[in-house]
Amino acid sequence: MGIEELITTEASASESNKDAELKSGTTVSRGHARSKTLQVRLNDEEFEALAALAATRGLPVSTLARDVLLARLAARDTSAQAMIARLRADLEALASTVA
Repeated sequence: MGIEELITTEASASESNKDAELKSGTTVSRGHARSKTLQVRLNDEEFEALAALAATRGLPVSTLARDVLLARLAARDTSAQAMIARLRADLEALASTVA
């Protein structure tokens, strides 16, 4: 089997079962053009709290941390659209912790 045939076969198999569970060790990528890395130091309690919240939301810890940072930056925007976006995000966060 050539590489092109193998790629076609694998693509077809993955498309036919889009809801399959991810294998352990799989990295979730959102495909954004973000290229900068920020290193943040947390103590054990801070990291555990962040990890627990990320787990309840079904997100990787880094995704949750980025979302929190971006929300904080967006809070400086006082436009009606930004305020509505923050309210929606807050409601989604609340719903994920209550559900």
